[in-house]
Amino acid sequence: MRTLILVLMGAALAACGGGSGSTPSEPALGAAEPLSADTLVFDSSRSGNHEIFLMQSDGSGARQLTRDTRYENWWPRISPDRRKLLFYRSPRGLPERYDLASLWAMNADGSALTLLRAQGSDGWALQGHGEWSPDGSSIAMFGGGTSPQIYVADALGRAPRQVTDRPGVNTDVSWSPDGKTLLFNGCAAMPCSPAGYEIYSIPAAGGTAIRFTFDTLGDYDPYFSPDGKTVAWLVQSDPAAWNGVGAWSIRLANADGTNARWLINDGQINSKPAWSLDGKSIYFHRMEPLKEKRWGVFRINLDGSGLTPLTANAAGNNEYPSN
Repeated sequence: MRTLILVLMGAALAACGGGSGSTPSEPALGAAEPLSADTLVFDSSRSGNHEIFLMQSDGSGARQLTRDTRYENWWPRISPDRRKLLFYRSPRGLPERYDLASLWAMNADGSALTLLRAQGSDGWALQGHGEWSPDGSSIAMFGGGTSPQIYVADALGRAPRQVTDRPGVNTDVSWSPDGKTLLFNGCAAMPCSPAGYEIYSIPAAGGTAIRFTFDTLGDYDPYFSPDGKTVAWLVQSDPAAWNGVGAWSIRLANADGTNARWLINDGQINSKPAWSLDGKSIYFHRMEPLKEKRWGVFRINLDGSGLTPLTANAAGNNEYPSN
């Protein structure tokens, strides 16, 4: 999300066409054995460029899935049946470039690599934040130009249906466990300041967006807990910290927005919460600038205890864990 803000604040983007094609292999997409419940996916630059990896929820047994030095691979998301992974690619040396992104899928064992949405599909200059619906039949995402909107496409990324029609920027979409509601973040008008981003909910079928957060801080990356009772999201808690990069924290609230509280607010740079399947902990990536200026994957309990590094001994940046 921070990279998207920089892109939107830069030069105006022109829609880009083309793509790199797909390179499917056997077995067919969706034919792999499902991942176990204690498996995480994440991306890592330990090999030089960002590739997609698996590991156990305690940080052991890391295994590389993608191997293509032409690309940066990021944002892996496990399908509900745990047989497939969704992720994005951009050219090597340009990670998290939503203006250069293409959407891909592969089996959970790394086979059947398949291009779903090429850069510039449907005339979009930006695309990102793909999330499987709870039944696996759809993918929510943001797309468009300098005022991106929320869309829902089929399971292959085709025929995107526009859900929001709002001014400003609308991104960071995710699903409720019953598939009826989408959370997203947005700002009211361009140019958007980081503090202007708030969390909203909207029916997945379309309708009126309802504001969830009311503060003067930037709010991003909202996710329902597996039981639908709690929302976790990312907050730029101190915009001036770390030479303007800001201190970033994770907040929790009841699904109706009440009882907002900090999960972690320690002055460091924490990013994108991802719930464990049992709803008892949250995975995220984190940087402690005075200790180590690189991203690592962490786990924390819902009461804020048990902060645990999972990639402490790994090289490079390790980001975007998902269970």
